[in-house]
Amino acid sequence: MTLDPSRITRKHLRPAAIYAPGASPLDDPEAVRLDWNESPYSLSPTAQATFDAYCTGNRYPTFSQDALIEALARYTGAPASRIIAGAGLDDVFATLAIATIDVGDEVIISEPTFGVYRDLFETHGANVIDVPLGPAPDFALDVDGIIGMVSNRTKLVIVCNPNNPTGTLFGKDNITRIVSNVDCLVAIDEAYAEFSGTSHLDIANDWPNVVVLRTLSKFAGLAGFRVGYGIFPESLMPWIHRAAPAFYNISAISAAVATASLEDLDHLTRNTQMLVAERERLRTTMNAMPGVEAYDSAANFVLVALPVDDAGPVVEALAAHKVFVRRYSGDLRRCIRVSLGTRNQNDMFLEALGNALAAHTSPVQSTSGVAS
Repeated sequence: MTLDPSRITRKHLRPAAIYAPGASPLDDPEAVRLDWNESPYSLSPTAQATFDAYCTGNRYPTFSQDALIEALARYTGAPASRIIAGAGLDDVFATLAIATIDVGDEVIISEPTFGVYRDLFETHGANVIDVPLGPAPDFALDVDGIIGMVSNRTKLVIVCNPNNPTGTLFGKDNITRIVSNVDCLVAIDEAYAEFSGTSHLDIANDWPNVVVLRTLSKFAGLAGFRVGYGIFPESLMPWIHRAAPAFYNISAISAAVATASLEDLDHLTRNTQMLVAERERLRTTMNAMPGVEAYDSAANFVLVALPVDDAGPVVEALAAHKVFVRRYSGDLRRCIRVSLGTRNQNDMFLEALGNALAAHTSPVQSTSGVAS
């Protein structure tokens, strides 16, 4: 007997390459992990105390994660009735897809952007349409192009702001122009909001077609606990609750640690401020290197164009010294994305980058920037 996968799998699915994450090892304490956009800082004091005191796992969490949702409501100022959580922001996007996407529906994104969008929504049967960003260094959002691509099959426009991997912060006037001119949902991915000093919750409060999505992985240092959340239109919540998994897929300990973290906002804010200061120091230092262009960023990472035809050999040279960054293909093949680490980790990266560029560049490779 043989199994024919094409007979039992969903008709719109085709085998494809999956999203490629960072490559740094999890089990090497000497690795400088600057490829995952994680926080370099450990749990906040209250979160660490909660984790240390946690002594059971035999009981389920509360079904609706009330304590976590209330903590998120206090933090954001949004009503608890409009918030759902998930096992990371990807999980919240999955709930959104389950609630809204039929096979053949359209989702508009603007690449280069977070690679999970395309993979996830195509898995749910969507036709993902790319309205590309403009060329470096601005990586401008094509507002008119997005509005012009919306059709009666468009269910969702996704705007990552600040954008990953470019770090670009798009103006709120541009976001509002999209929101006010399309007859579909607009999902604003604010995973890096705390590093940008910008929130779009005011837009979500003013317009009935806006979803704001955030995570505790970045600024709160909870990447390993997987807690993201979304703030949805009140009118959509019955469908979102119907699509959301039991317990929001969040373990009891993750919910407890996340709730405790939000009691330590002063601590988390200090960490964020240190990372923002490091971001500007890194950009200044890298922009002083011959042929290097570190683009403006409003996130906890910096996209950097190197004076090479392909950043691959430089990335490999960095990895040989246990310094790990992200690399890209296509128009960004000359770029690396560097997550912000501690000052010591960032210094290790800068030294390794200088050595790698000295070994892999020549006077004829001195032009920075990326292709449009």
